[in-house]
Amino acid sequence: MSKYNFFGRTQLELEILILQQMESLLSKSTNSYRKFDSKIDQQIGTVTLGGAYTGGKASDIFDMAWNSGWVYMEDDQIVPWNVQLEHGLEFIDNLSEDNAHDFLSFVCRGEKWSEGYFGFRVEDGSVKAVVRRLLKVKQDRSGGDLSRVGTEINAKALRANLVRSALLWQKEFGVAPAVTSALSEFDAAILVGMPLEKYSEYMRDKTAVSKGKDFVFKSVRYQIKANRPSGKPGSFVTLVGKATNYDWDQLIWILYNPNYVVQEAWLWHVDAYTRLFDGKKRLSPKDYRQGLKLDVSVLETARF
Repeated sequence: MSKYNFFGRTQLELEILILQQMESLLSKSTNSYRKFDSKIDQQIGTVTLGGAYTGGKASDIFDMAWNSGWVYMEDDQIVPWNVQLEHGLEFIDNLSEDNAHDFLSFVCRGEKWSEGYFGFRVEDGSVKAVVRRLLKVKQDRSGGDLSRVGTEINAKALRANLVRSALLWQKEFGVAPAVTSALSEFDAAILVGMPLEKYSEYMRDKTAVSKGKDFVFKSVRYQIKANRPSGKPGSFVTLVGKATNYDWDQLIWILYNPNYVVQEAWLWHVDAYTRLFDGKKRLSPKDYRQGLKLDVSVLETARF
């Protein structure tokens, strides 16, 4: 996948690119295989060793599916597709996008119960069929205009890139980089209806040490506070940030889940905030939930 530039791509665009590369690898791999007693020839598509299919391009395809987050981790999420497979592969061409992901998870997780199962399904054409089906339904969902895929950088894609990088960093090095502040200000601007071109124009010359307000929209000065648990044991949010000054008009507190998805948001006017919290040294989520609850569903439908 390294030959592709993933910067500024939407999630759907990334998925289409990954599936295109998977299809290309599957098309190049041979349908035949050779048997070795003591070694595996990694150059052919799928090989067998002691009766188990493994190695070669089958391993590459498996890694791409797994690393893309398309494999369900819980056993009870896996749909048993054995019965359908007994009657051929035609059913794959009619799977919905969700069911196609179910099937891909099934063949990947088959390795848990039988080593080489995924390679076997590469050989019988099942994997190629589901990859082609997923590629078709995702291309259809993109509107069919693939000439522009990945050629434009948009705000939604940039946010997704930042989240992906933060989560990968946390996976590799234990602690996610400090991106919550930037994400929360971006999300808060959407929550209050600020056009992103105006938000971008306003923020370009700002620094990380700006006092009081984080941004201004329709003459209202907003300060943003946010929390995001890491997802590790004991990472529940019990302490939230308190404003250290009152050089703002309204404050928004946002709570994320470990994947940086907004769970709730609360709005406070400076007068009410000062009256209730000025004398308190520590604030909790319960304190902020006394404010005005904002509709976070607009984040899902907003045009970025």
